[in-house]
Amino acid sequence: MNPSFPYRNVCVIGTSGSGKTTLSRELAHRIGAKYIELDAIFHLPSWVDMDPDEFRDAVAERMRAERWVIDGNYMNYLRHLLEADLIIWLDYPFHIVLRRMLWRTVSRAITKKELWNGNRESFRNMFSKESMVVWVFQTYWKRKKLFTKMIEMPAYSDSEWLHFRHPRDARAWLKKL
Repeated sequence: MNPSFPYRNVCVIGTSGSGKTTLSRELAHRIGAKYIELDAIFHLPSWVDMDPDEFRDAVAERMRAERWVIDGNYMNYLRHLLEADLIIWLDYPFHIVLRRMLWRTVSRAITKKELWNGNRESFRNMFSKESMVVWVFQTYWKRKKLFTKMIEMPAYSDSEWLHFRHPRDARAWLKKL
């Protein structure tokens, strides 16, 4: 636990495959905070999306913790970023994100690792419309544009922002804690 860490509530954002979960888990562990993974809440069995109102309630309940680290980009459902003292944006180059996503998807398909609520990735779905690889192509540039605008928005001016453009920068920051 790191009691000298000056932030109570941290939100980690970035495109799929950027490493939000890995960074968030480690950060939460180091500062003694509750870790909240939005994907694990939102994706019900068989990849069914949770009802938006139930999702908001479930996340709000977890955010009652004294200190939390949350990861995910569910701004269309939640206002979790507005409650963050620190917003960390993992803004890595497309080739790094794509390589990570391909590696992650293939390894999960091979190991049949359960993600959340019995959901797994498979080779059959790897390049379907619902594939995480396809999702990266569909969302990478849109999210980059959105997060760039958000930094300047008055709604987020009470939060401090850390903007990491390469995984080594995020690792170096985390190592200093």
